[in-house]
Amino acid sequence: MSFSDTLRGLAANRGLALPPVSHPEPLAALEYADERALKDEALARFWREQELPGRPEPVVAAPSPRAYRTTTKRRAALGPKGLVLTFPGAAPAKRGLSPSALDLPEHTAVYAFLIKRLSRPPARALASALNWAIVRGAAGGLAVILNVRVFDAKVVRAGKQLALDLQEAGLGVRAGFLYLDPRGSDYYLEARRPAGTLSFKRLFGPNWLQVEADGVRLRFPPTVFSQVNGEMVATMTAAVRALLAPLDGRALLDLYCGYGLFALTAGREAAHVVGVDLDDPAVEAARANAIHLRCADRVRFIAGRVDAAFLSSRLRPARAPEVVLLDPPRQGTEPGVAAALAARRPQRAVHICCGTDEIPREAAAWSQAGYALHRAVPLDLFAGTAGLETLLLLEPRAAARGDSTLF
Repeated sequence: MSFSDTLRGLAANRGLALPPVSHPEPLAALEYADERALKDEALARFWREQELPGRPEPVVAAPSPRAYRTTTKRRAALGPKGLVLTFPGAAPAKRGLSPSALDLPEHTAVYAFLIKRLSRPPARALASALNWAIVRGAAGGLAVILNVRVFDAKVVRAGKQLALDLQEAGLGVRAGFLYLDPRGSDYYLEARRPAGTLSFKRLFGPNWLQVEADGVRLRFPPTVFSQVNGEMVATMTAAVRALLAPLDGRALLDLYCGYGLFALTAGREAAHVVGVDLDDPAVEAARANAIHLRCADRVRFIAGRVDAAFLSSRLRPARAPEVVLLDPPRQGTEPGVAAALAARRPQRAVHICCGTDEIPREAAAWSQAGYALHRAVPLDLFAGTAGLETLLLLEPRAAARGDSTLF
């Protein structure tokens, strides 16, 4: 049984009515105390049913469990009454916009503005070509990305006019972009880019976004992944640092490193850091961040696919006792990754699971490679939904510590 199924079954037992499975924010109508209690119980039951070792720790609460998302999106459709922006799977939008309890209110204001402007006849070409409207960032530093099916003169002209309107609207939008996706993918920032053509156009503003964590500011391109719960970033980096500790005199291998969030915060105490990510723009941003923070002599970033072949043949042996951090996408790691990492004999590994249902598979792979699960720290990074971000601490089985308060 999936974690979502377990959670829904417990909610029914408690008399808590939840919307259909397709609803994008199934827990948002609950009191947050009820949501946390439900997630704690559901995760504990999931753990037992999956026969995972030990027990997970209590879910770490979100500082702002509602109105927190710093990356939001809406699917676009042009109807007889104008532009409609909806969640996939949600009920039909009233007044053209699917409501959200989790999006930042300044994002909602931008969507309302887009509906108004793009429903006018002069903007019809752009509205007709629109796949997704995307808003990123927080108050005063917002970026709007319009995912469109085609770049032509009419679409670009309407985009430039919209850029002028956004700059005059007083909504805190600092940048605007057009993003070409002829396939109309369900993934709003489609990874498979059109070859041999311009596929991303800046309309105005800086070509980067910014996040602050642990006293450092990190920049990244507007199409690069970043955590959607901005207020939980500091909690997450602190938790990662605590699980990795001690780092003094050790090498940190940071896999799926993105723009360097963990390498350049939690990894500051490490003697050496190597970060790896498949996304070239993210790696370029990480390198630029390391230069800006004056630590490029100690921190190195590599572009590459995180799989067993890469880990076995492309990575040099660590120059000091090694610890490993993995933050893979929701679907988890590829087969053989845990075994290839275990062959490097890291002192410990922190494996972040964005998809709870992937935990049994990932824990089994580490167990087969000789590593024991020592702690499981769930973070409520996706409050209002059935998701959790769970940090797994793994150590060589012979060295796994006994601790009555943990496992």
